[in-house]
Amino acid sequence: MKLVGKTAIVTGASKGIGYAIADHLMTHGADVVITARNEAELATAAKQLTEAHTADKTKAIPVAADVSLAADITRLFERAVEELGPIAILVNNAGNSTLDLVENLPETDFDAVVGTHLKGTYLGTKAAINHMKATGTPGVVVNLGSVETFGTTRGNAHYSAAKAGIDKFTEVTALEAGRHGIRINAVAPGAVETPMGQDATTPEFTAAWHRTFSVERMGRPADIAKAVVFLASDYAEWITGITLLVDGGTHLRGLPDYADFLLPTTN
Repeated sequence: MKLVGKTAIVTGASKGIGYAIADHLMTHGADVVITARNEAELATAAKQLTEAHTADKTKAIPVAADVSLAADITRLFERAVEELGPIAILVNNAGNSTLDLVENLPETDFDAVVGTHLKGTYLGTKAAINHMKATGTPGVVVNLGSVETFGTTRGNAHYSAAKAGIDKFTEVTALEAGRHGIRINAVAPGAVETPMGQDATTPEFTAAWHRTFSVERMGRPADIAKAVVFLASDYAEWITGITLLVDGGTHLRGLPDYADFLLPTTN
């Protein structure tokens, strides 16, 4: 699965799954523009990635951006092209989350989560399609969905709704962009050990997740990165409009109820 000579943009890539995706793309030969909102974390991540891939002769370029802002996405693509040339791969990975029942959910939380996940995916994909059409690049977009699209849990309605929207958005845009030689797919992670996930968990919640797995371990960022690289590669050249579950089998057993473990005062 060689991606030599290709340029990728990975959003939300200063740590966690996004960092692992950038790392794996670089291993397979792609140069990567990584983006996130925290400029200092992003610069550190880019330096670490570039140093780790000296032998691969690939590099990571940091460009700070908020994916929910159209102006930032425009600037991101302009900088990426200026630094590395035409973009062949976009990975819409940036994410955030809060937990609450809808009856208590602040409007600001709803806007922030849906804005980052769903609007961010829309803005990035729109920019990628227009760029790839203009440059004649047979490109690839990979969006990040979630196992929560395939199950239901209390406390995460805004996040689940945004991820479900990404699944349908992926299908429609794949249908629209295919005639331009552009493939668009999604990867839906299950429970993955990341800094964001660790900040919002308890030992009891982790144990509940373990009871959902068929492959009985927590997911790792590399598990998701490998699936993204596959969909971005020529190995998947006749695959478009799908959401690939990478969840250790959780969808076979069902999600733990977030409210039971993380919102203990709810009924």
